[in-house]
Amino acid sequence: MFADDAETVLHNKYGIDGWIGVQGEHRDARRLLCAYLDEKLTVEANHREKVVLTVDSIVVHEEALWVYMQGRTEDIIRHVTVQQRVLTDFFRTQSNLVIISTGKKEEGYKLDKGKDKIELTIE
Repeated sequence: MFADDAETVLHNKYGIDGWIGVQGEHRDARRLLCAYLDEKLTVEANHREKVVLTVDSIVVHEEALWVYMQGRTEDIIRHVTVQQRVLTDFFRTQSNLVIISTGKKEEGYKLDKGKDKIELTIE
C-alpha cells in the first residue's frame, strides 16, 4: 500500500491526518489501518473456517507500506479463499497484489474491484 493511500483511508474513513512511519505519526494510525484491513481482507480455509489474520509488521519503505500478515488454522489447509477489497472503496481502478505463501511455495495474485476473490486448492 502506498503511504499516501493509507493516509486517504485514515482521513476519509476515520477522520484523522497523519502518515505512518514519520515523526509525528498519529498515535492511532497503525491500529486504525489494521482495523480497515481486517474489514476489507478475509481468508477462509477449507470452505468453512474464517482465518483470523494478524499483522506481524508494517514496514515503511520509501513511499510504500508493506503489511505482513499471518493466519493459522488447526487443520491442514487444502483449500483457501481470499477476498480483498482494500482501497477499492476509495479508488475505482485500484488493483492489489496478494502474495500467498504455503510452505516453500509463494505466488502473487492481482485482485481489483471486478475480481476481488481467489480460490485456491493447495496440493
